[in-house]
Amino acid sequence: MAPDLLRRLNFPVQTSLALIESYRLDALVLEDLGRYPGSSIGEIHARIGKEINRRQVRLALNRLWKKGELRIEGEKRGCIYWTL
Repeated sequence: MAPDLLRRLNFPVQTSLALIESYRLDALVLEDLGRYPGSSIGEIHARIGKEINRRQVRLALNRLWKKGELRIEGEKRGCIYWTL
């Protein structure tokens, strides 16, 4: 539906990133790391949106690492991430 039609109908539902598809979240994480290399999961999570579950962000980071699209330094709470 067109945004102006939704406004005229006073559509009660607001958009949210809580149900974002995994491929879109992966793209969002890569875009964020491209702009802010060397970021922790907490920093990434804060920038892309707190309505996204932190576990989803962690899964996206692991998925991207397994695909060879990012680099991880550190362990556990000290991990920081870069795109390749």
